Amino acid sequence: MEFKEFENLFEGVLVIDKNLRIVYANRSARRLLGRELKEGESCKGLFSICSSCPARLVLEEGEGVQVYDVETFGSGHVCWSMSLLWEGYLVETFRDVTNVVHCIVEAERQRSYKEAILNSIVEAILVVDKEGFVLEHNSIAHRMLCREPEEKLVGKNVKELIELSIEELPPEGERADVYIQTPCGKQRASVLLSPMSSQFGYVISLYPIQEVLSCNLGEEDALIFKSPAFQKVLELAQTVAEHDTNVLIEGETGTGKNLVAKYIHYISPRRDKPFVKINCSAIPEGLLEAELFGYVKGAFTGAIRDKPGKVELAEGGTLLLDEIGDMPLSLQAKILHLVQEKEFERLGDTKARKANVRIISSTNKNLKDLVQRGLFREDLYYRLSVIKIYIPPLRERMEDIPVLVNHFIQKFSRRYKRKIKGIASEVMRVLLSYPFYGNIRELENIIERAVITAKGALLNLEDLQLDVQRTEDLEGERDRIRRVLEQVGGNKTLAAKILGMHRTTLWRKIREIGL
Repeated sequence: MEFKEFENLFEGVLVIDKNLRIVYANRSARRLLGRELKEGESCKGLFSICSSCPARLVLEEGEGVQVYDVETFGSGHVCWSMSLLWEGYLVETFRDVTNVVHCIVEAERQRSYKEAILNSIVEAILVVDKEGFVLEHNSIAHRMLCREPEEKLVGKNVKELIELSIEELPPEGERADVYIQTPCGKQRASVLLSPMSSQFGYVISLYPIQEVLSCNLGEEDALIFKSPAFQKVLELAQTVAEHDTNVLIEGETGTGKNLVAKYIHYISPRRDKPFVKINCSAIPEGLLEAELFGYVKGAFTGAIRDKPGKVELAEGGTLLLDEIGDMPLSLQAKILHLVQEKEFERLGDTKARKANVRIISSTNKNLKDLVQRGLFREDLYYRLSVIKIYIPPLRERMEDIPVLVNHFIQKFSRRYKRKIKGIASEVMRVLLSYPFYGNIRELENIIERAVITAKGALLNLEDLQLDVQRTEDLEGERDRIRRVLEQVGGNKTLAAKILGMHRTTLWRKIREIGL
């Protein structure tokens, strides 16, 4: 048999018989495979496809097979085919595509990097062409634009997604708040339009600033608000969420400090890791260190095995030090070391352990006052309060009361299987004038009790069981404390003596009644 016409072909050519023995190999085949191919030797192992060789199928069916990327004996990549030459003989042809495959692999690697970067951004990112048609987007865009995860956004115009065209967005490079329209309704959003350097299109980044926010943070936890005061709280929380800095959340009891801490965690890069809370006031001083840092076997009586603490349980995520103002002074030095060095020791151990956690603290106390009185370390205070978020009491954002009332009615109607449709208008007027010294927690308890005991579909005044006497007493005490403070020019030490109470008690009452 003569195969001279194959000798100078650029493609490699192998002719094999039905026993998979080499009959002929041209010069290109030997070069591409990097070995001498002798007549009569087996062709097995020359290509990665040999593990599932299609020779029998081609011999029986008479139809050829082609595979674009096949790895060779020498780790090259070829476009490979096998077809019937004549009865009992097969011809394999292959062309070098190593450079092409490497380009494809590199392109895929670059695409993966780009996708990872896009998906790490906590804002919705839309890459659009000059006409506003979406070319790419990150994964969070579906949620922020109220779209189902399986909905395809690529190819859609930004006008279809947010009811605003490229021309209607803020000027290039200037972040501004605009109203967008999504399936969740009309909402305010912070938008930035950035041109791509190639002049090919734009990158649109946005996040909604919801005026009545319903952000689920767990099974039944949600942030609900309408007031500009709480909107500023959430805007600051959104700003600091992406930065791994310490945050101190201040506010009266029941204002929602824990929920704001959760919100920061869930919109931060650590959102897929644990959110762990420890209440510094609820655990006895002798147990707090073990609960926080864990302990090793034999550290104390009853320590029969090693146990990780809250710091280790929060690894990679967020640790909330709730009521940090009640942290014993003796333990504050260890907290400072954790904050500064990101390391700690289990109780009874000498081995330092690294901690990759973000620390958020919350308190209903005036930490500056505690520092002045020597009850709180000044260096720890400044370490924890890199960013301070103050949550105003409910009585200073009364416009949130109606939306909170409606939320709690729906929540407890579902929980207790009651058919409560709403609240009487005169009851809402009473609630709007009620001081709510227990803040949102007090309002929630009032509505929960009312939903359970209500006799009709609307909540009436008798259903609420407001503590009117307590309110009158608190108002009287508020007026008395205000008068005394005015008389002594704001001197709390002197005012406390006149009122017959300790200075710390006076300070607590001032905070409680909102003076």
